Amino acid sequence: MTLRRDALAAVDAGRGSFRTAVSALLDDHGLAVGRPPTPVDHPADRSEREALLVDRVRALDDLPIGLTLTGPAYRDTPIVYVNRWFRERTGYALDELRGRNPRLFQGPAAGEAARADFREALSTWSEVTVELRNRRRDGTPFANRVSLRPLSGDAGTITHWIAAQEPRPIDARAGVEDGTPVE
Repeated sequence: MTLRRDALAAVDAGRGSFRTAVSALLDDHGLAVGRPPTPVDHPADRSEREALLVDRVRALDDLPIGLTLTGPAYRDTPIVYVNRWFRERTGYALDELRGRNPRLFQGPAAGEAARADFREALSTWSEVTVELRNRRRDGTPFANRVSLRPLSGDAGTITHWIAAQEPRPIDARAGVEDGTPVE
């Protein structure tokens, strides 16, 4: 498995399985979490499910990939939490991101095919992985492979989405603007 897939699976692990999934992820990829997340008071309007998911993503703040937790698509997938690694990579503070749609990262050459794949996954509540060229807060482009996964609540309905972003090289010749891999 890839680090992206393993991180998504850890966040989506069943109750009581998260610590085991994180330990396996760290062992399998030769990683160590740099510092434990500091306790946080969750907003009063945050559901117990959302607080649990935020705490799980926060526990993975220092993975060398980005993790973005968003709300449901029917609410325009607002950002709930973005891990520290991705905030540092993009130059955004968490307060600037909370409540906004992840489209704010979309660069002008994001690729229509990749955007269409995202829209389809959101409308069919399914997983997808695409290559995108996005932009940082200062407008600097960066490329990444994004894997998006729906997260179900206890009733089986999709409550949130988790995305893992892995840095990719920007290749001026092949690029990712058309959605093609840049490997």
